Amino acid sequence: MEEMEKPMIGDPYKTSDLQLAAYLVTLGHSIVTVEGPRDRRRFVFGNVPEADVTAYYGGSRQVRPRDLFRTYRDLKTLLYQTA
Repeated sequence: MEEMEKPMIGDPYKTSDLQLAAYLVTLGHSIVTVEGPRDRRRFVFGNVPEADVTAYYGGSRQVRPRDLFRTYRDLKTLLYQTA
């Protein structure tokens, strides 16, 4: 039986939502770069399955809280370090 491909949101996928970015990184997605002016940074990812973003907003997929909070802190630091 053929395996169906997961629909992707975009390549690259961009978000300025720090919490969503932390969630995606915790799931294993990599940040390609951080772009935009200092007051409106955007995290840029490669392909992100639509199901992962939907799961974030719907609360249907859980991640380990400690991993999520650690990632959130790391990304927040990254925002302040990049020019």
